[in-house]
Amino acid sequence: MLYIFKNKIMFSILIGFLVVVGFGCKGVSQEEAVGIRPVTLNYWTVYDDTKALRSLASDFSALYPHISVNIKQVRDEEFENLFVNALADDVSPDMISIHVRDLAKYKERLGTAPASVKLSRLQTQGQYFKENILTTQELVLPSALTLKANFVGTIYDDVVDNNKIYGFPLAVDTIALYYNKDLLDKAGIPQAPETWEEFMEAIKATSKFRSDGSILQSGVAMGTADNIDNSFDLVSLLMLQSGTQMAQGNSVVFANSLNSKTENHPALSALRFYTDFAQPTKEVYTWGDDRGNALQEFARGTTAFYLGFAYDRTRIRVLAPQMNLEVVKVPQLSPEEPVNVANYWVEAVVKKAKYPNEAWGFMQFLTLPENIKKYSASTGQPSPVRAHIVEQKLDTNLAPFAELVLQSENWYRGRNFSQTKEAFTSMINGFLEPLEEGENKQARDANLIIQAARLVQQSM
Repeated sequence: MLYIFKNKIMFSILIGFLVVVGFGCKGVSQEEAVGIRPVTLNYWTVYDDTKALRSLASDFSALYPHISVNIKQVRDEEFENLFVNALADDVSPDMISIHVRDLAKYKERLGTAPASVKLSRLQTQGQYFKENILTTQELVLPSALTLKANFVGTIYDDVVDNNKIYGFPLAVDTIALYYNKDLLDKAGIPQAPETWEEFMEAIKATSKFRSDGSILQSGVAMGTADNIDNSFDLVSLLMLQSGTQMAQGNSVVFANSLNSKTENHPALSALRFYTDFAQPTKEVYTWGDDRGNALQEFARGTTAFYLGFAYDRTRIRVLAPQMNLEVVKVPQLSPEEPVNVANYWVEAVVKKAKYPNEAWGFMQFLTLPENIKKYSASTGQPSPVRAHIVEQKLDTNLAPFAELVLQSENWYRGRNFSQTKEAFTSMINGFLEPLEEGENKQARDANLIIQAARLVQQSM
């Protein structure tokens, strides 16, 4: 009896093995059998794109049933602490989604894209006599040259270092001009402004004040830092449009040739233009620190214009579903040489990934042009793939953002974006401070920009 019982056990084990590797898999090596072992990839994202990622993960698992992808949304303010602790405890995720401006900060903890990976899967073949066939595919990932040729320009500069790729984007967002059409109609403005001159006239027409001089309705949320989430991007946009070179390699140069006697430095002009909207003595005064959060005030219908990204549309719609909302491309200082700011996330594989081969296989799947297109459609953001731009310019929702995606730029590639953002916040707030007795405004403002550049340089 004991002999029969042992034989039954051995037979059951053999049957289980054949089910895994397939009856038709003759000559399957142990390495190949391991290739279809059950794998769960852990993927952390901060951005609110879990629905789009889960849809693509489901499609991937349909091709490779032994690989599942567990997607977890982590709060932005908690990400760094959780990630560092996970690395220390050897329980880090296999993949993470990080903002492009934080890429250098985490670069040493990230893997670099291989030329290709191999993934196996069981396929059932045969019309009458079914058999499981184990097939192995070589999946080729984009090379640095392919990335440079097929994706918008800023991406190569952002994610490639020494010919190594540290991550891939699924979208590239840019700034556009949102407006409340009903408020423009009430102000007698038939069309959205196309130039900054037209924009300033529209601000004057849509701004309303109480008898005590306080703001009742703002034309736009511009001029301050603390209550405008996009203040760094807006100031960067105006500096770039004015012809300011922001950085050169690892050197911060936006304050170069600026001193206390400089009158027409482009960075100085950009900061003065931006802060004029929060200066009560200026004609375009329309905003201040006493106002609420920029996006929320716009959603409440107390602000006519809002400068924001494509991802802001969903946030606005949630807060103001009935708003007569329109979006146009951002005004340009030199329409013949347009420029915009690039703001996006990068999908990366962690160096300590438990399953790096499968993780890069999933990255290869995500970056297929058709899958990037699906992600773009789901999240409402412009695709980073050049071949998609013409079509996106015909899309009513995407056109204002996609039109300038080729001219978009992310200039900050340092290791501490928080410090850089704080430096810009201090610079903006300094411009709004009243002058001390006997203080020269031109010298004060120049020194504020020089000091900000020094602080940013420390983070590079």
